[in-house]
Amino acid sequence: MNEPKRKTLLSDLLGVDQIDETRFIGHRREGDHGRIFGGEVLAQALMAASNTVAPEKQVHSAHNYFMRPGDSDLPIHYEVFADLDGRSFSNRRVVARQNDKPIFSLTASFQALEPGLAHQQPRPEAQGPEGLPNEQDLARAHAEQLPEKLYHALIRERPFEVRPVSGEASFMTVEPMDQQKTWFRCRESIGSDAALQRAILAYASDLSLLSTCLRPHGMTWRHSQIRSASIDHAVWFHAAEIRTEDWLLYVMDSPWSGASRGLNRGSIFTRDGQLVASVAQEGLIRLVE
Repeated sequence: MNEPKRKTLLSDLLGVDQIDETRFIGHRREGDHGRIFGGEVLAQALMAASNTVAPEKQVHSAHNYFMRPGDSDLPIHYEVFADLDGRSFSNRRVVARQNDKPIFSLTASFQALEPGLAHQQPRPEAQGPEGLPNEQDLARAHAEQLPEKLYHALIRERPFEVRPVSGEASFMTVEPMDQQKTWFRCRESIGSDAALQRAILAYASDLSLLSTCLRPHGMTWRHSQIRSASIDHAVWFHAAEIRTEDWLLYVMDSPWSGASRGLNRGSIFTRDGQLVASVAQEGLIRLVE
């Protein structure tokens, strides 16, 4: 079995290696052990799909299911199925496997840029990122409240800088509310690679979203009686150009939870108010003794 390559830069991590026309293998992030972050698998699958589509077509939607936890110590094999290559649209399916078992599936649609009717909802009011503490700052400020293992994971350098608007990170107990807002940006300068920019945005869309459906209950994924995991995740890309190294505002809410599941929604805006992507996710939020 191939040993997964370890990468430190996000652009390298998502640069899946092509084995043949339809098969790819993913890298792992340096220092990661145990369960793989779902956004990482999503982004790699999207890169694998993008590598099989004509460059003038960009992904406009991706629908994803998380089936099994990924293992950081094993390579991920991605197989791409080309279901459609039309004049305006292409459609791809991707299955990610470890140990010959599917752990994740993606269906994505790609479109050549064309003009049309345009409107969007305005960006909600929110304090700008300047002066807000990031998640590492918040972890250090509340170190005595955090388990040692979690604390060291939180202060570790990560691909994104995340600054919660309220100063309340997803790992901190909050007053019950049905929404949260965070600013985020990629620490690495990505440049003009449109497919990579979209894959990185897809990665980031999974950063805090699942915790939103716990907030109406005054809980976080840290609570010992909660078992949480992403079930499905959808991203719609609206902007022709996306720059993840610039600050983006992620506005999230949760309209419903029940039956050990919670629904989360997100809108991602630029600083000047452009809506660049919309996100929806349902997750497991099971109470255990």
